[in-house]
Amino acid sequence: MLAELQQRLSDIYRVSPTYDVRDYVITDRILATVLGRDAMLTNTDETLLVSQEGDELALSLFLDEDLLSRVEACNPLDCLQAEQLDDLWKVVEGISHFNYVAWKAAKDRTFSLLELELQGEIDKFIMTMQLALSQEDTELSTSLHGWLFDNVSYHEELDDEQLNRYRVANDYAARFCHRLKDLLVNNDNVVFSELRRFYRLQLADKISHIHTRAWAAA
Repeated sequence: MLAELQQRLSDIYRVSPTYDVRDYVITDRILATVLGRDAMLTNTDETLLVSQEGDELALSLFLDEDLLSRVEACNPLDCLQAEQLDDLWKVVEGISHFNYVAWKAAKDRTFSLLELELQGEIDKFIMTMQLALSQEDTELSTSLHGWLFDNVSYHEELDDEQLNRYRVANDYAARFCHRLKDLLVNNDNVVFSELRRFYRLQLADKISHIHTRAWAAA
């Protein structure tokens, strides 16, 4: 499941997986908390743990063991149900973060936390929309944008800076994905060119692109 999700995201952006995410997943919450050095929020099911010393970057992806078991048991890649969305989104977001950090590190490029969260939101939308369309789930493909970007809640432990970052990422991702929805439904390949170009932009250029191209919800 994890390998296939990672490959699907890599294929969308035409970015070869630098590392197999399965080799970096930990499911032990206590170990993740120790490695995270207070970066872990209470009761979270997914966190990318990043540590850098000099030129060395260490990554671990914490995914809750029960979360993984539920996702693997229901196999959303074959039959995605609405009640499975939250679990799937957590796993996809974790893999999205891992892929993006690994890709940036391989290119020796810096990234911001806002950039990471923005990409994670976009990836959740694109992955779910692709599954909905392939499974001919009209209700999900029609309702997805609202479910993901409007019906959103945030962890109560987030401080003001973190909360603002998540809200800004959600807002920009919602604008960007609003236009992509129609392109995906119409099976327009221009959507993938757009995604690949956007993926490679720096954050300031991504924000500018969203504004200038008016990827805003109607």
